[in-house]
Order: sequence, then structure tokens, then C-alpha cells
Amino acid sequence: MARILIMHAEGGPRAFLEARAKRHHEVHAVKDVSQALKSASRHAPDLILAQTSPKRSEASELLRRLKREALDIPVIVVAEPAAFPSQPALMKLGAADFLEYPMEQSTLDKAVAAALQKAKDAHDEKPPITQEEAGANLSELETSLNRRMQCFAGKNQVFLQSFVLGNGRTSKPRIALKCALRKKFGMPPDVYYEFIRDVCCGDPSGCPAYQQFQRRYSA
Repeated sequence: MARILIMHAEGGPRAFLEARAKRHHEVHAVKDVSQALKSASRHAPDLILAQTSPKRSEASELLRRLKREALDIPVIVVAEPAAFPSQPALMKLGAADFLEYPMEQSTLDKAVAAALQKAKDAHDEKPPITQEEAGANLSELETSLNRRMQCFAGKNQVFLQSFVLGNGRTSKPRIALKCALRKKFGMPPDVYYEFIRDVCCGDPSGCPAYQQFQRRYSA
């Protein structure tokens, strides 16, 4: 479960995004850039969902301010269809992804999982064990994920990971997958529950290694 900050000026879309994001994550929502920056400093979100539209440029302002204040937080831009011409400029400013509003639950889940995984890769970090894992029978969850696997590289690769800590102790087991495809394209091979659930078992097109594989072998 990640901490997600939502920035949207309109109440209806803001509530829509809150409902979608709350399915798996802790959510805080604000109306504008000033409130978003205060919340980012106070709550240290793992990711921000930020509005853009042809009439309002909050996302671009937020990206510039985050960079100026050295706040390294991935930002997924949520855009009305008419705002899509601004996508190249926003991606150049550092947006992690660009989604059309409104989106399906699975589309948001995949984009969030991929952006969080990319951020963890960049800092060589492991995400914390999720509440879903902590409350589940992990052997059954492992079996379920292997059955639901959509990515060819992840077939039967989900396993329970734990580490020897010394003095006869081991770490708490968790869901993991060591991906040979990610390793092939120079990415950290280890991915964890939320990425496995939403990308590997949901829609592999959200994985950068899968994207590179598709580009290389479909040309």
C-alpha cells in the first residue's frame, strides 16, 4: 500500500480518483499546487496524481516546483482528452505517465504499480510488505498469482521470498518474482506483490522490459 496524493481542482473528478486510488492505497486529496506542495512535505507521498486540462496547467507547475524544491516524487498526469497535445512537454518535465480521465480501475492500478516500481528501481529499494500479503495465506496467494500470470516471462515464477537474518532468524516471507526479462534489459530483476498483481498478472504492457521486448521482436 502506497501513499498517494491527488491534486485536482474539481470536486467530482477528485472524488472519482480518490475512489479508484483507495482500492489499494492510502490517499490524500487537494485542490491546487500550493496545497499539494504542503501535503508533499507533510505526508511524504510515494506518488502524485495531478490534473491537467487545456485551461489549467497545474501539472506542469507542480512538476517544475517539485524539481525546484528537490522533491523526488513520481507524478502521473491525469488529462482530459483535449489536453493530450501537452503530453510531450509534460513528459519532458518529468511526468512518470499520462492517463486519460476517466480511466478504468485496472488502467490506474497498472500505471501506479509501474510508476512505483520504477521509482523503487531507481533507488534500489524494496517496497514494504503490503497489508494484502500480511492478511493472506501466502501459499494460496502465490498459487493464485501463478495461475493468473499474463506475462510469458513470469510463468510459474512467483515465489515466497525470505532472507536469513542471522541467529537462527529469517525475514517475514513475502510475494516476489525474479524476472529474467527485466534482467535481460538491464533492470533490477526483483519485483513484488503490487507490481506482480497489477502488471505481470494484469497487463504486462505496463512493464518497461516487456515494452522493450515488444519493440525489439515485433519490428
